[in-house]
Amino acid sequence: MGNDSHNGYTVPAFGVNVERDVVYRKAKGYWSEGPDRFDEPSLNWAKLLKPQEELELKMDIYTPECDGASSRPLLLMMHGGSFLFGNKNEKGQTEWCRHFASLGYVAASIDYRMGFHIKKSGLLTAEADALEDARAALAFLLSDDRLKADAGRVFVAGTSAGGALALSLAYAPPAAGCRILAVGDLWGYVRDLSVLENASVPIVSFQSIQDPVVPYEKGCPLNRKSAGTVYGTKAVFDRAAALGIPCDHVPCQEKGHRLHLDREGVLTPRFYDIQDRLTAFFAAAMAR
Repeated sequence: MGNDSHNGYTVPAFGVNVERDVVYRKAKGYWSEGPDRFDEPSLNWAKLLKPQEELELKMDIYTPECDGASSRPLLLMMHGGSFLFGNKNEKGQTEWCRHFASLGYVAASIDYRMGFHIKKSGLLTAEADALEDARAALAFLLSDDRLKADAGRVFVAGTSAGGALALSLAYAPPAAGCRILAVGDLWGYVRDLSVLENASVPIVSFQSIQDPVVPYEKGCPLNRKSAGTVYGTKAVFDRAAALGIPCDHVPCQEKGHRLHLDREGVLTPRFYDIQDRLTAFFAAAMAR
């Protein structure tokens, strides 16, 4: 009997299996994982940019135990880190993946290529490379029959840079070979609001109205002109609503950028609020 027959993918009902460090593709890049965050504002990234090499890109896959389902919804989670740092082991990503697997999803947290020369063209290339990797990760997961991932019930979510990737997967242009039912945009951004005209994928978003990294509405990340102009969650929500796209936006009053973890990496109350809202929003998308 499938999970959806008794809890609607809203109540944890299963133990969780985790398959770690699964290689989903090889690609040339600078690096694909790093510390969860860097606190040295003067760090000279240019010195870290050695010649690119072939990288093994990895993911961790979370699946429900003994769910008896013939097919499962799929959630792809992507970490943040300004396309410079972070990894699939970030605590927020891993805990969300574990939660959704306990509901009956296949959930995966991925590493992707990072690193760029500090100028807009370098960042744009990094964004494009990471998007290519995320699409490859989706294709890999959907091609593995063991996982029973349903190409018609795909969800994408991420924090910061990962939120930007999630929006791009759904909208710029939509990912081929699957149907993305909803996006969890956690303080992410788009470069061009017109991309929202490419599809009509529901969006639920969260961001501090005082975010010091990604503009809440419009501006340059970290106020650096070299990063170019982006549109944050409020601008995305307003345009999506005007286009008739189902959407929900939570303007958070806390100061800071990374709202789900504190400075010591401990889960905050906002983590659980986000988890509950994502759970309900995704379940509603499946019920439509």
